[in-house]
Amino acid sequence: MAGAKKESKTARASVRAGAGGAGGGRVFGDMKRFTPLGGGFCYFAAGDGKNLHLKVDSEELFGLLSAIEGADRTKIDAEVTELAAKFGEKVPAWKALAAKLTAGDLAEAAA
Repeated sequence: MAGAKKESKTARASVRAGAGGAGGGRVFGDMKRFTPLGGGFCYFAAGDGKNLHLKVDSEELFGLLSAIEGADRTKIDAEVTELAAKFGEKVPAWKALAAKLTAGDLAEAAA
């Protein structure tokens, strides 16, 4: 797969811990999908069980989040809003991502 990044040991450990240990099932019910990192980067727990290391203000992350629908989208929006409130002063990219996702929702509603 072009542009795929190797998953780090930290990312794998984070996924295992969130899934109830090694061999645990992938359930995103109450699990956080984002692990904020320094420098405007984050790990995003994708639906296929992989943690993606992405820049918060990247088009790749926005494209992934825009494609999510339904209850998962509501959880994603809430989590991004929470991260924007918590880290928005230090990392303005979280606020920008929250605003961009909200603007995308408004555009879809108007269409």
